[in-house]
Amino acid sequence: MGQPRRNVRDSFSGWNLYWVSSDGLEDCFVVARNRRSAMRVEREMNGFNPEDLDAFRVLSIPSSVARAYLRRKTDTWPWYAYEPLLKKLGAEFRTIKNREETKIADFVFSNGIDGPIPPRTVGSRSLKEFLVDPDFSEYGEEDAYAPTQMHLLSMLGICVARCQEIEYFIAHSFILGISKTQKRRYETINDLVEGWKKKTLGQLIKAIREGHNVEPMFDASLDLFLNMRNELTHGLTVSERYDISTSWGQDETVTFLTFFEFVSRIVRKAFRSTFYASIEFGIQFLVEDQTEIPKELKLTRRQSREIDLYAAFFTPKLDA
Repeated sequence: MGQPRRNVRDSFSGWNLYWVSSDGLEDCFVVARNRRSAMRVEREMNGFNPEDLDAFRVLSIPSSVARAYLRRKTDTWPWYAYEPLLKKLGAEFRTIKNREETKIADFVFSNGIDGPIPPRTVGSRSLKEFLVDPDFSEYGEEDAYAPTQMHLLSMLGICVARCQEIEYFIAHSFILGISKTQKRRYETINDLVEGWKKKTLGQLIKAIREGHNVEPMFDASLDLFLNMRNELTHGLTVSERYDISTSWGQDETVTFLTFFEFVSRIVRKAFRSTFYASIEFGIQFLVEDQTEIPKELKLTRRQSREIDLYAAFFTPKLDA
């Protein structure tokens, strides 16, 4: 009597994705049925001692995904999980400060030079962890806002994000740093960008005016934006006029934030044009081999059209 026939479905089920950590640099994703099997892949391939390995279960792999990969002659599990499979499982990738990060199932994974970096949670998973934390739940009722206050706080968050976006555009618009003072202070474009990141918004605007004549109407908008931005970030909602704990203060805050959002659109549009102008200048005059320019750095047609606004708002001072 022969052996019972193995259910085909079983070969496609029970697979999991693991993050196997070792020395930090070699940490990687592995597909296996259990932790021991996942660590064995890395141990046999790279010669790590068992006590130097650990495996973190990320998620279970759907049978449909396993079937598509296991039916390929080139794929045999347990084995490493590469980018195509990770994308099938919903992974996203990015690089920050030369460190590659992968986000999957609300976990973020990255390699470390000085040793393993523990996975960190983000999004809904992170929120759930906060909510079940007894230390956090003890103060859960501390910030019980009324619906009208929540709307105002949402508007406030949008305006703060707009401020950050504008200051990013300014700091990276090296074309604005053409004055003699700025040229003496910074030797390279990277020096200027890093230096401008440390400046306050008021200092940035002053540096821009050193080397440019600013169109009068926009110049007035800049001063208005700066004053409102400072009021926004330095205690708007607890001031006497805009105190959101009172209905009158809420009405005043709605008017302030609505007007600020309108003014910030004009300012963002102007400095977005200087940001694009800097990119285009760098591509045309600072890069010798145009084929080396990453596709994501090349401007779209819409972005290229916005460059014309730079000349409309800013005129370089010939004697600056």
